[in-house]
Amino acid sequence: MLIKSPMLIVFEGIDGSGKTTISKMLFSYLKKKKYNTVWFREPSDSKWGKKIRDLAQSKDSIPLEEELNYFIEDRKINVKLNIKPALNKNKIVILDRYYFSTACYQGARGMDIKKIIKINREFAPEPDIIFIIDVNVKTALERIKKNRRSKAKLFEKREFLEKVRKNYLDLNNNNIQIIDGNNELNTVFNDVKKSIIIKS
Repeated sequence: MLIKSPMLIVFEGIDGSGKTTISKMLFSYLKKKKYNTVWFREPSDSKWGKKIRDLAQSKDSIPLEEELNYFIEDRKINVKLNIKPALNKNKIVILDRYYFSTACYQGARGMDIKKIIKINREFAPEPDIIFIIDVNVKTALERIKKNRRSKAKLFEKREFLEKVRKNYLDLNNNNIQIIDGNNELNTVFNDVKKSIIIKS
């Protein structure tokens, strides 16, 4: 796919896949190539995003529908304040997680994946390309244990992450590129670059 402006590039994957690092590497690379590029993440820094991060670290739980609402409200703010304004200014938007994360993670807890995607598509722009950084769960958990002090308890259980990974691999979108994330970071990043065409 040819890199153009505006463009929405999304990185997805289970915790420990390396998608955040790879997304930032692409952001830095495109900036050096003089592309007008911005990087955002989800959950965002809104009050809803803070609630989501607090919940991930807590032993307490809330009803799934209420938790889903947190993600949707946070995304509505991110779309309104960050994503759409940047696209309207002909920028390339690189996004670390999007509504596919919500669908795959909540889907692993029993919610309807297609319904979640449908709700989000009513207000959230469709990505031009979705990179799923696919990594086996054993490797992902080893990375999490090595690199993180605080752990999101539910999201890092092996059985749960296996379900999430399967949900990602079962997604049916023409604009999905599955990248092998088990390799060394630079190798993974080179595989990402091979999927896009950058003007010299």
